Amino acid sequence: MTPDSDLAIVRRAGRIAALQASLALAAVLLVVGAVVFLVDVRMQNQQIASQLTSVASTADDAVDPPPGMQLILRDQAGGVQASARGLPTADLLERPAGFSDVRIDGVSNRVLVADKSEGRVVVLLAMDSYQTARHRLLLSLGAAELAGILASIAVVVLLSRRSLRPLTEALAMQRRFVADASHELRAPLTVLHTRIQLLARRFDDGDAHHAKTEVDALAADTRALGEVIEDLLASASMSRNDISRVRVDVSALVDEVHHSMVEHAQSAGVNLIVTPTTDTAGTGLAVMGSAAALRRALTSLVDNALAHEHVGGTVEIHLGRRGPDVLIEVRDDGVGVDPDMTETLFARFAHGQSHTSTAGRERYGIGLALVGEIVRAHRGDIGVTQTPGGGATFWLTLPSAQSV
Repeated sequence: MTPDSDLAIVRRAGRIAALQASLALAAVLLVVGAVVFLVDVRMQNQQIASQLTSVASTADDAVDPPPGMQLILRDQAGGVQASARGLPTADLLERPAGFSDVRIDGVSNRVLVADKSEGRVVVLLAMDSYQTARHRLLLSLGAAELAGILASIAVVVLLSRRSLRPLTEALAMQRRFVADASHELRAPLTVLHTRIQLLARRFDDGDAHHAKTEVDALAADTRALGEVIEDLLASASMSRNDISRVRVDVSALVDEVHHSMVEHAQSAGVNLIVTPTTDTAGTGLAVMGSAAALRRALTSLVDNALAHEHVGGTVEIHLGRRGPDVLIEVRDDGVGVDPDMTETLFARFAHGQSHTSTAGRERYGIGLALVGEIVRAHRGDIGVTQTPGGGATFWLTLPSAQSV
């Protein structure tokens, strides 16, 4: 399955989840709207019944009915009174006792027929105002339902995108790591395969001297391959949350790196020195972080400087302060840095082309990227400038232990 198909599946799942959630919210809103309408209708019916019952129990003539009502009375002798002409009195008086509905001259009426000791009473209530109120309530509920559904869809889509963002970022990081591993391991594995073939031929020819040379080169290549794998794993797991927070003596760290790299520099004909500083670890040249990660970053910067230094040149490690931060600079007087590449040197697989003392060694471009990640994980900054007189100066700043 390709990375694009993975992302497509995730996005499709997000759309389906958003649609299902939107439909569920829409159904809830519709149910709530229906309940509100039914409750309102029930309350209206109870109010109408109460009004009709009250008028029917107190009516003693049909002369002055309440507003919106009509009265018809029939006494025990058969005499009939009506509050208005044109009412179907005979039909209404013959209806069974109780509530019913009738339409008169295009107007809907609720009718109550009640029997009293004085005779029969018919009360009519015009339903126009109630029906208008119900229609208004339906329109309001419909508009509210539509607005609620649209708002719920927008909210669900937004939340779905936000909830899927970490997953898509995780997939992107996974793809990046796989691409890094594939890119980084392809070249050294090819070299190993070629050397093994050459070594087999040396043994077939009985050339022990050249076979020993190939074995040594094979061992060096396996070490380089191990370094690449370590870089990849460190880069994959590097984040601010993963960095241990202990006090690190930067001055002692610089001395350790110098001691471990000085012989390698001498073998390449390069002088590796540390610029004396008047500051000490106890007065500010200490940071909070991982000593192992910072050692790896500084070693990579020194190794990069040696790779671009000429025989007889000098690589200088300078330790100092830049405002409240600890400053580490690695300066060389070698071939320098192409100004067009200063913005991309700390990106994956970016590297200069003008190698000198290690021109025979394959450079893979992950070292400086890992250095940048280590520095950023320590809440620091990193950059590169031209060294006056030629060469390059890589610098990094880290918050001092006092300012953290």
